[in-house]
Amino acid sequence: MGIDHGSLVKQGATNASPPYTELFARDSKPLEPALRAEGNYMPKPRKLAFSRYTSRAFAALEMEHLWRKTWQPVLREEDIPEIGDRKPYEVGTLSFIIVRSGPRAFRAFQNSCLHRGTRLCHGPSSGLSFKCPFHGWEWNIDGSLKNVPSRWDFPDVTDAEYHLPEAKTGTWGGFVFINPDPDCGPLEAALGVLPQHFTAAECEDRYTFCGFRKKLRGNWKQAQEAFLEAYHVIETHPNILTYNGDTTTRYDIWDDGVTQVSRAITAAAVPSGHLGDDASRILAAEHSLQTFAMQMPGAELPPISSAETGRKEVADWRRNVMGPALGVDWSGHSDCYMLDANQYFMFPNFFPWYGEGLPLTYVFTPLGDDPNECMWETRLTLPIPPHGPRPPAADLIELDFDTPLAAVPSLGFMAGVFDQDGSNIPLVQLGLRSALSPDAAITLGRYQESRILAFHDMLDKRLGNLGR
Repeated sequence: MGIDHGSLVKQGATNASPPYTELFARDSKPLEPALRAEGNYMPKPRKLAFSRYTSRAFAALEMEHLWRKTWQPVLREEDIPEIGDRKPYEVGTLSFIIVRSGPRAFRAFQNSCLHRGTRLCHGPSSGLSFKCPFHGWEWNIDGSLKNVPSRWDFPDVTDAEYHLPEAKTGTWGGFVFINPDPDCGPLEAALGVLPQHFTAAECEDRYTFCGFRKKLRGNWKQAQEAFLEAYHVIETHPNILTYNGDTTTRYDIWDDGVTQVSRAITAAAVPSGHLGDDASRILAAEHSLQTFAMQMPGAELPPISSAETGRKEVADWRRNVMGPALGVDWSGHSDCYMLDANQYFMFPNFFPWYGEGLPLTYVFTPLGDDPNECMWETRLTLPIPPHGPRPPAADLIELDFDTPLAAVPSLGFMAGVFDQDGSNIPLVQLGLRSALSPDAAITLGRYQESRILAFHDMLDKRLGNLGR
């Protein structure tokens, strides 16, 4: 069905911050097909119980009906570049060994010994087998049993029955996904519109420049929901209002009843509608240009010549200065591709960003069996130089609950933005847990928070409405 985005966001538009239909029409280059695509789903407004975020019973339902039965991203291929390289992946109480078993082959095994249950992989490592540190039972990287010390004492142990239990694996866009359900459908069916919207260059031909994994005192759902809307910008990120078009963010949702992908497009080099009709469009372009230039200290910044051409001038600077510095040709890409926050979300927890405005990826997962804690993973990726060696992937920096993102200086100005986001999450969780009424429920905006509503629509389908 057609969704009238212009009508939905007209209250947030101003003379200085026009609706996206106008920005699309003014773009100096033809829009990419992905940016022209429109969603097909709009959820109905409803309230959501606080208990969805705090209840151990609800978290147990998610472990059984969601995390054991859904495709989820676990790492990028570049994280384990050589055959035998492996890393553990943990979601809630589940743990898997993710291993490169061939030049382009990946496998995922239960991360516990079949003898007495000892964890087999508890950090990045490499080798052609997994050996238990307790008694030395050993498996090959294809999951087959390799050696049992004193095998004579285990007459019932057979190679066939003691193959390591395995999850399904798949790859897309340079990411490795797993699904623990042996009867699951193919990854391709779960990706929805992502393969139609992203070409290989947008997602696969990149490397991790920097990133982190941070523990948060918040439920995984409410933590990631902080990134599903731009409504929070006015209070959480007031320092970016001069060049962030938060009030005219466009939201699209694609839902085929089986899988769900959503997207938000937030303009850069445009002032927030909260600043009114007289906000400076030149200042918006200047601040946007300065922000992008922080990744290139000492780079010469041109003056912005007019309010009418400001977005184009910032985009041209990125095409003509940052493009050659990275060894890539962005000459044919639209201003929106070059500047804006084009953030996609694949149910249940995967956020790949489209374009070069903010080339980020987020993943949120429950941490252990406490519904009040989660893990937040973020990567900043850059294009692989077409004529040079592939740069090595940066290791993700592990951050504890109270460690600020300033501990990742390579994030640049985004470290401060992320700290602003992260500061809300424990406060939300405390508030959710302290409501007076057991029937307390959150209230969501019909458009600006529509992606959150849609996410819970799909979550209910996966849980079989058991969580309602």
